[in-house]
Amino acid sequence: MKTKNILWILIVGFIGWIGCNDDNKTLTPSGVEEYELVIPQGNHEYDARIVDWFDRTGVYILYKFDPVDVYLKVQASWQEMYLDTIRTVNYYEMKEGDFVKDSVANLAGVEYKLGATKNSSTSWQEVSLDGKTLLVVNYKTQYEGTFSVEKADEAYVDKQLDLLEQLFLNFYPDSLLRSVMPLKIILGQGLKTVSGNQQTLLNKSYLLSFNNFIFSHGDETAGTMTDASKKTLKNDLNKWFLQTYDKMKDRFSYDDFYDVSDYYWAGVSASSRPVDSMSYRLGFVKRPYATSQLSLIQDDDLKNYVNMIFDYTYETLVATPVNGNYNANDLTGILHPLKDRNGLIRRKYDILINEFKRQGVDIETIGSYLGK
Repeated sequence: MKTKNILWILIVGFIGWIGCNDDNKTLTPSGVEEYELVIPQGNHEYDARIVDWFDRTGVYILYKFDPVDVYLKVQASWQEMYLDTIRTVNYYEMKEGDFVKDSVANLAGVEYKLGATKNSSTSWQEVSLDGKTLLVVNYKTQYEGTFSVEKADEAYVDKQLDLLEQLFLNFYPDSLLRSVMPLKIILGQGLKTVSGNQQTLLNKSYLLSFNNFIFSHGDETAGTMTDASKKTLKNDLNKWFLQTYDKMKDRFSYDDFYDVSDYYWAGVSASSRPVDSMSYRLGFVKRPYATSQLSLIQDDDLKNYVNMIFDYTYETLVATPVNGNYNANDLTGILHPLKDRNGLIRRKYDILINEFKRQGVDIETIGSYLGK
């Protein structure tokens, strides 16, 4: 099997620039560590598939990796998540009138229970008395960093790669993936991020990090995921890729789509936006977002159409509805003339479908895979 190599130079510390001093001595870089990516990483049958993906797209798919492969970010910052303990120390001198009774110190009317007291699942307090000095130490644990991921179990990489291909990669032409994908796809397991309060861990199926796309499920879940769970992951992953991932999002032009509807309330007042009963006639599948900022209005309009294509079959969209009334919870028949009276929804739908096809992306096929 062919071996693919790429040589990276990681700069550790300062590197001297090359020049000449008075003695015409050449300055050379120092503190340089050579770092090399090599595939295949083993002799499994799936290694041939990984090499094939590299040949077609230039993307390295790695199931063996070192921390530097996943956690190093631009400007040498480190993203690995870890649990940190913050310690705050306060000293108080007991004065006249202060006293200790039943293991409780009373200082100026404020009580401190001696010993350790648990305040919550992430914080506790330790109070001790040394002569006339009261020592109060508060502890709080919180997660620092961005994410953590473990190496995939090689026994499950074959099924993990199946998931990645079936729910994501196979929907896009090789030339497009070569242009927009990060250098590396990391196959891992147990991918976790932390919530905004730095206290709660969140399990994730995928994550974009600097020059990596990290995909989890390198464990038994790769073979036990239900079709319903696969469909949810497929929709989340491809909606992110098409609508949020900058390198992909910037390839599309939505000017023709935006030209169909009149965003007349933009820059005026959100209260002037169309009411429910007028939304379909003006080409909106859901009542527009309550804002007067044009970019937010248009983003919401586009998102609603993409979600519609993912969530409903074409047959459902063109079916004869019970009536033409507005219903944000059921878009059945939204392309039927009974609801789309002015044909604007159909026009925007066709523009969007054709724009994705211009880049080789069949969004209807992505949406219909595994059913609705």
